[in-house]
Amino acid sequence: RRTILLLSACAVATAWVTPGLTPSLGLRGPKIQLSKAPSASPVARRAAAQLLRMSTDSVDAEEKFVTSDKAQDMGRGTVLAKGDIGKVTTKVKGLYDAYPYPPEAVFDGPTVGYNHRWSWTHAHSFITGCAPEKTDIEILDAGCGTGVTAQYLSHLNPRAIHFDALDLSGEALKVAKERAERADLVGEPNNAVFHHMSLYDVADLDRTYDFINCVGVLHHLPDPVKGLRALAERLRPGGIMHIFVYSALGRREIMLMQEAIALLQGGDSSDFTKGVALGRDIFKVLPDSSRIKQREVERWAMENERDSTFADMYLHPQEVDYTVPTLMEWVDTVKDLDIKFAGFSNPKVWDLKRLIGDSEDALRRAEALPKRQQYRLAELLDPDTFTHYEFFLVKGDPSKKDWTAASDEEIFGSYAIRQAGLQPWPSQRVFDTDYNLIELTDAELAFLEKCAVDPTVETVELDGVQEPRTVGDVAAEVEGGITRKEILNLYNKEFLFLRPAK
Repeated sequence: RRTILLLSACAVATAWVTPGLTPSLGLRGPKIQLSKAPSASPVARRAAAQLLRMSTDSVDAEEKFVTSDKAQDMGRGTVLAKGDIGKVTTKVKGLYDAYPYPPEAVFDGPTVGYNHRWSWTHAHSFITGCAPEKTDIEILDAGCGTGVTAQYLSHLNPRAIHFDALDLSGEALKVAKERAERADLVGEPNNAVFHHMSLYDVADLDRTYDFINCVGVLHHLPDPVKGLRALAERLRPGGIMHIFVYSALGRREIMLMQEAIALLQGGDSSDFTKGVALGRDIFKVLPDSSRIKQREVERWAMENERDSTFADMYLHPQEVDYTVPTLMEWVDTVKDLDIKFAGFSNPKVWDLKRLIGDSEDALRRAEALPKRQQYRLAELLDPDTFTHYEFFLVKGDPSKKDWTAASDEEIFGSYAIRQAGLQPWPSQRVFDTDYNLIELTDAELAFLEKCAVDPTVETVELDGVQEPRTVGDVAAEVEGGITRKEILNLYNKEFLFLRPAK
């Protein structure tokens, strides 16, 4: 069964790379014409020849996928990669010491921008429907890299009482520490305490956390199951975990290019500088008809101008790419710890109305499916969109309060908190979390202006923090009043958070 699944995955991936190729086990279809690139270098010709063999020979393709999985060089939608954990960890550390990641510039002063996934208040409201009772939380950033996410977490959670950040790369941590120093966060309780250590060893910190962030890390572990469990064991009851891992379908061309470069490198895969040069040479000479080159140009080229990003994408010594079924299987490995899936953080992308809403019959059938199968259907119908999965896990009950079913007394008696990231502000037109421009009514704008804002480092420094007041008290100050419908509209747009009265 495992061999059949691996071969099927190879067939689907190859069909996307080779135009006109039928996604079946036979892999019959037109052949790639190497003669279209007469100026190709010998290195690129060898790469193209290898891709040709992978695309048109089902037996070879099966062997390559099985071998890659066994060798631990490339995980391909597997739940648990196999191999020497110590050896692979050393290779991963070598990559990030050579190319600290992410490569964003370090600047003076507080961070700018807003990401709802890194705000405890916003994430809590997104999952439970309610703003949290407490904001004096403890945070963990597992795999902080050069400290970009750590700075956001500090900025958006100024009342945090403790914050740990860890990473395997000493070179990346040097940048992270400098970033925190130049943001004037050192010495503050919401600033990260940086630890040079493996995620596997997080228990050595001897703490538990309310909010755990792990972006772009678990899919690079030799044992993602062990890594997820290590974090899950540190999450407090009622706590939230935010995770980002790769999707196999949206990264199918990346997966093929990764293996092509690895084949050409032979045993020299630890020289990442040479690997970047080799990969760029291949892209330069590949014919424009190559699906791998087309995808790079269309989707990735701008961010891959930086060598550190290119290396992270195409030269990583360890990567597990998931599909919805394998992702959910992986998440379920920690359900014995009362850890539950609480939803993708970009739910509108997963809404099937976006894809098949014009077909009443298809949509009816889709909405009758279990939720996980609906997610699977979305990625099957729109694979290019899903290059990664970004989602929340919770320890405990993930159910969400339905404010539409609440009484007027409950709504107007709840406490109102304005989202900190509204831009431009104040303005009649502001962007939502999906960067759609939303027009506010006069009453909605007036109401939001009078609400206490969810604190950030900036508002704390400016002594602008206000304690939330009830919806009713704020509404009484709005000239002409504000309706229940308008309040719920602000809540549904995530411009407003509601904290139930005790």
